[in-house]
Amino acid sequence: MRNRLALLILGATLLAPAQDLSRLPEWAAVAAQAAQAEPAPQDAEAWVLLDRTEIAYAGDGEIRLKRMRLLKVLEERGTQYRTYSIYGLGGKASRVKRLKGWNLRPDGDLVKLDSDTVVTMNDATDEEFSTTTFTGAALDRVVKGSLLAFESLESIQSPLGPVADAPLMGSLPVRTWELEVAKKEGWFTNLKAVEIKIDRRHFQPWVTKVEELAGGGLRVRNLAALPIDEGAHPHGSEVLPLVQVRFLDPKEPLAAMWSSWDAYARWVAGIYGPACQPSGVAEVKGGKDLAGLRALAAWMGHGLTYKQVYLSPERGWVPEQAPEVGRKRYGDCKDLTAFLLGEAKRLGYSGTPVLARIVRGRLEADEPPFPRFNHVIAGIRLETTLGLPAEVSTPQGRFLLVDPTDPFTPIGYLSAVHDRGRVMICLPEGAAWVEIPHAAILPQRLSFDLKGEVVGRELKGALVLRESGGYWGLRATARQGGTKAVHDLLLKSYLDLPPTARLDVETMSDPLDLDHPFEVALRLKHPDGLRVLAGEGYLADLGVPWVPGVIQRVGRPRHYPVVSSARGELAYRAEVKFANAVKPFLPSRTGESPFRSFSWTSQALPEGGGTLLKLSLDHRFVPARYGFDTREEGLKAWKQDRSLMKMFRDDALALRMDAR
Repeated sequence: MRNRLALLILGATLLAPAQDLSRLPEWAAVAAQAAQAEPAPQDAEAWVLLDRTEIAYAGDGEIRLKRMRLLKVLEERGTQYRTYSIYGLGGKASRVKRLKGWNLRPDGDLVKLDSDTVVTMNDATDEEFSTTTFTGAALDRVVKGSLLAFESLESIQSPLGPVADAPLMGSLPVRTWELEVAKKEGWFTNLKAVEIKIDRRHFQPWVTKVEELAGGGLRVRNLAALPIDEGAHPHGSEVLPLVQVRFLDPKEPLAAMWSSWDAYARWVAGIYGPACQPSGVAEVKGGKDLAGLRALAAWMGHGLTYKQVYLSPERGWVPEQAPEVGRKRYGDCKDLTAFLLGEAKRLGYSGTPVLARIVRGRLEADEPPFPRFNHVIAGIRLETTLGLPAEVSTPQGRFLLVDPTDPFTPIGYLSAVHDRGRVMICLPEGAAWVEIPHAAILPQRLSFDLKGEVVGRELKGALVLRESGGYWGLRATARQGGTKAVHDLLLKSYLDLPPTARLDVETMSDPLDLDHPFEVALRLKHPDGLRVLAGEGYLADLGVPWVPGVIQRVGRPRHYPVVSSARGELAYRAEVKFANAVKPFLPSRTGESPFRSFSWTSQALPEGGGTLLKLSLDHRFVPARYGFDTREEGLKAWKQDRSLMKMFRDDALALRMDAR
């Protein structure tokens, strides 16, 4: 009976319809046929057989972007790739003109993408655009073995001109990646004067062989998937392979500005000039001196709000007129920069916009002109130095760098997001490049002062935090959400208290008082503040730096560089009373690694019939970076640092109970 059933199953399998590749579009059928004889990559949920991008310039600043993507689902988890996504600007700036999809199942059925399944979210109106516009479509009935093909066509009229990029690597391995670049000349369009610039970034060590295609296109075979288990690495824009395409059309001003950084800087300086006029709303007393600049920054901190604003395609990256910013009392980075420069003009200063890139990777010295900046700050020209750390000297003069979106950093400093950044000062004559000196960054410090007592197992007491430079972000949190926001941040994140604990904010200083550290006074009750096990006690590790996480799966080679940007200094002090005699397990220890240094002391003093335990920790993070050539060394250093902190935390707050 069992043999008969097996024969029936085998017969049904042999009679099942095979995947007819001709039912796919021709480009997908060819790619699927070519991959049939090749083994699939190991441990992959799905395999991209073809990822092809065609970028064409159609004239008048318009780019046509066509994408073709074919993948095979290898595992059940790979069915998540049934969705195809397009991120664009929306409105008039970006139109998805075509989006098609095919699911060729292993049983031979073909499921096509219905136009009703295409969804656009956060789409903008014709008068504006949004950088978060998302168009997506999902294929139905996707199973293991399905071949999924997607084809899209976009028309892009970017406010920053005819430029586009094409990343190579993603979450899945890719058999063939292709890029073709062209100019679409027609009966009435002459694009012979348009120059095409194709720049490759960070191909090594990821890509070892490239096939050149006609017209400057290229083909790459067998791209590995990005590692998903590697932490502590740089932003992808600094290390991952990317192709940048620029169409330099002499008839289009927005295209011409990408011919050089000087051209772009002149364009930026030109659009800011008319906008940077005094608003007449800032109530600032003072003249051309440091006091006047400080008064202006203080007024902006209290009177204006930073807010991301959608822009019209006509306005593009152009700032709002400074008087209008003052009337509305809000703006984004370029609007607040225009306001600051306008008011500085009233004080007697001249100034200019400065383009920066923050959070999402650093702009590198060898990068070609491309829209990679994501932030604007102000450069105030100084005839003589004011002696401030955020002053920079260039062949075009001395400038004081000020971030008008940051009301928590005093004039003369910048916040940590700018540390060692490379910025472009935009002048009418061109670009002046500077590296932001480390001394310009406001130091991040936190003092942690706990005075408490242990009653039974409960730890209760008073805690005072004093923060400079946004070590825990308390000042900014207080400004945005008040006492409750600070309470929640400490309770859930930094103090890691259990649900049964109680934390009350008693007093809090003015978050916009930049002359003093931001101070929060709290009362806390931790019901499990002391754990006792086999005659040993363990005090709750409130405020002690955590053990760094695992950044590499055991037995896997490292691919990314190793980077730690953690910074700041902690001064931890605690005095805790015990009704009984206790003795610290770790009276003192010092530690040092490429990522930190610390010094610890613990002292037990008799008090009454009990003990006063005095704890002291001075801890300093050290930013560190290991490149591709030294990444294994960086991984080893990270593991050693993790071991160092794990041993320290296991020992530092351990106590011998009733020790005489």
